[in-house]
Amino acid sequence: MRVVLFDLGNTLESENALRPGALEAVTAIAAMRDDRGQQPRLGLISDFHEPATPGAVPAIVEEYRQLLQDLNLESLFQPFDQAITLSTQVGVRKPDARIFRAALDKFDPAARFEDAIFITEHTGHVDAARRLGLQAVHLRGPDQATGEVDSLADLAPHVQRLLRRSR
Repeated sequence: MRVVLFDLGNTLESENALRPGALEAVTAIAAMRDDRGQQPRLGLISDFHEPATPGAVPAIVEEYRQLLQDLNLESLFQPFDQAITLSTQVGVRKPDARIFRAALDKFDPAARFEDAIFITEHTGHVDAARRLGLQAVHLRGPDQATGEVDSLADLAPHVQRLLRRSR
């Protein structure tokens, strides 16, 4: 099983609007096949609001769900409780290894970091993910001069190469 994990803020969306090409890129990646002919599972890892109390977590998760609905992304990241991993729930923010582990555990507790691809505009998170063993892609974010992948329109072919790379 392969998992493609996305960051949301400044990767797929910016200022509460989808970045150009985001929906098309995620849709194309969802339809891909890995080196074993299997479709990758899609997930989101997001640093989101910190709860004042543990009882506030459900409302914060619902706020995130509403954001995904407003962006027309929710249907691509299902089942929601499996595909979405928030710092709100885990208690740590990226690039802490525990948030990546929590995301993979939702799909399969036996999943290895090497089974995942992480896509973000944050270069520090790319570096940290790679140190853990994830394949990571630096997508050029808003107001960034460079990235390994310049635009969301260029992302799908890059991810396809990573999925087909033998392990």
